[in-house]
Amino acid sequence: MSEPTTVFLVGRGDGSKRLDHFLKEKIPGLSRSRIQQAIRERVTLSWGVAARSSTPVRPGGQVHIGYTPLPETLLELEIPVLRRGRGWLAVDKPSGIPVHPVNKVRENSLIRMLRRQEQFEDLRLVHRLDRETTGVLLVAEDSQTASVLSQAFAAGAVHKEYLAMVRGVPSDDAGTIDLPVGDAERSRVYVRRAAGRGRPALTEWKVERRFEDRTLLRVVLKTGRRHQIRVHLEALGHPVLGDLLYGRSDDDYLTLVGEGRDVRAEEDGPSRQLLHCARVVFDDPATGERVEVTAPLPADFVLNG
Repeated sequence: MSEPTTVFLVGRGDGSKRLDHFLKEKIPGLSRSRIQQAIRERVTLSWGVAARSSTPVRPGGQVHIGYTPLPETLLELEIPVLRRGRGWLAVDKPSGIPVHPVNKVRENSLIRMLRRQEQFEDLRLVHRLDRETTGVLLVAEDSQTASVLSQAFAAGAVHKEYLAMVRGVPSDDAGTIDLPVGDAERSRVYVRRAAGRGRPALTEWKVERRFEDRTLLRVVLKTGRRHQIRVHLEALGHPVLGDLLYGRSDDDYLTLVGEGRDVRAEEDGPSRQLLHCARVVFDDPATGERVEVTAPLPADFVLNG
């Protein structure tokens, strides 16, 4: 399966920006080193100049990023379908699978696995869950349904409940975390977020069950910031159990990225973050009826409870 080349049009306001700065603005989630590597290996310029990081972009021109095929053994894994509607379906996302193609995982991303499973190439994501997070994920069968559901998520019209196994035992039975979420400026990990600065974020939580050194919480998102639950629970003093990014030092995450070694394998604990999207309630785009979808608690929650 091939992918089209990504094309960015250079606008008038881009002036004589460096190529690497231009691409960083277009793809903010990509690190500087990844952008520089792409420029060396996959970027071409429509105005016939060699692509280098320092090359100034030219208004009216196009920056092309080519696709590099990667060897990948297809996973034989069935994605459980929890419910179907006219123009959409809800699935139970497994842990360890990114929802969309990223880095070296393309054909084994959830959306491509689901397209093969359902034999329907038009399936598209409505929202996202982190790679290690499990639970309810909505997928649309057409652009109109995708647009309606995506707008509902953005407007806060979709009710989302998560179950999180956290470190420690809160003294209160319930609470609200009202802290803005933004970039972690002091962190060496560019994907890490932090509470205290950024966009407003609101999370409600209550205790489902207490254990000796951990607690199962039910968490309700009132806003939809990236990593919001994980950031807020870290700020609460009870980070998600097994989370490699929050409640730990930068070194643990950087060891995985740089060396490919997951320090959690050397510990007596869960091998992934115990965060699960347990319940989603939304209005059916076709009928207007309120729909509730739930996903069963994964086995590793039980084993670590």
